[in-house]
Amino acid sequence: MDFTLSEKTLERKARARQWVEEVLDPLCAPLEEEERLPKELVAELRRGEFFGLTIPPEYGGHGWTAVEWLSVLEELSRGYATVRMIAHTMNGLFWRPLEAFGTEEQKRKYLPGLASGESWAANSLTEPEGGTGKDINARATKVEGGYLLNGHKWLITTFPGYTTLYYAFASTEEGVTAFLVDAPTEGLDLVPMEKMMGCVGPRHYNVLYRDCFVPEKNILGEKGQGLEVAIGMLHLSRTSIAFGCVGLAQKMLDLAVAYAKKRSTFGKKIATRQAVQANIAQMGTEIEAARLLAYKAAWKFDQGLDIVADAAMAKLFAEQVVTRVAEMALRMHGGVGYTQAYPLERHFRDARSFHFEEGTEEIQKLLIARQLLR
Repeated sequence: MDFTLSEKTLERKARARQWVEEVLDPLCAPLEEEERLPKELVAELRRGEFFGLTIPPEYGGHGWTAVEWLSVLEELSRGYATVRMIAHTMNGLFWRPLEAFGTEEQKRKYLPGLASGESWAANSLTEPEGGTGKDINARATKVEGGYLLNGHKWLITTFPGYTTLYYAFASTEEGVTAFLVDAPTEGLDLVPMEKMMGCVGPRHYNVLYRDCFVPEKNILGEKGQGLEVAIGMLHLSRTSIAFGCVGLAQKMLDLAVAYAKKRSTFGKKIATRQAVQANIAQMGTEIEAARLLAYKAAWKFDQGLDIVADAAMAKLFAEQVVTRVAEMALRMHGGVGYTQAYPLERHFRDARSFHFEEGTEEIQKLLIARQLLR
């Protein structure tokens, strides 16, 4: 097995890391302080290698493979969580249902805008009562020329003013059906949720459909095929989350190593102490193991192989690793790491969001067990 990344991919990784540290992070202060997405940050995202990286060239994208893209996502994950979430959703998640289930007319309408970053998308699946499975409470009622959508979605990552496309999932006579909802539109209302522990920036939203009309041509896939559309997004997305965990864990390890080399106690750098060295070794080993699991899933996806178990394993382990690394890095910083004087405090909070993105640890274990018991 060859684990070597191409020179082109290594160059992209290096550029992405430099871009995050020198350009993006300095523009992100209003995310934490004012909970807003700065216009200058959006302009920089559109200018750089950020949008459309995996979308096929015939629709205006760059056509990168999963390994190429996720290698870069690892670097983007070292910075602000909101930026990582935009990169993850726009490149790894929200265009693929159109490619897999969309008509050519739908692809031509939406994919070029998603590739350029002029249009952003959101996935309105999760509900307060029904979760993200079969028990969807949202309803789509047939009317002349289309459907009226009614339902309440929440914990939705969306950016008003930038998000122009919503994937909406609602029950019809044929079963759960996926719809493409253009925004803004009458009957689509957004209500901010409470401030989150981490990933601070523009709020997540309640998405309310109130007699929202969607033309029949905006059905994605077949009627009753909605769960297949929704679940089809998740396997590669779990691999993407694993790379996000690896990138953030590596950043926290780097911060801990730098601090250990600088901090002295009782006349010695703490990096010379065996207990600190043991923690550094443990963190480095676990991060590398998580990285390899993630690359295996990405490589199998590029080969057209089944990745259900691989993606769940990669997400499960990487989520556990980033949590352990965050704890060890914080302890190595001591009390000052618990203050906002050091970036570790923000990364420590941001790491907790990975528990919930694309399914909890318990969900990953169920998926893995089903595959092993088949």
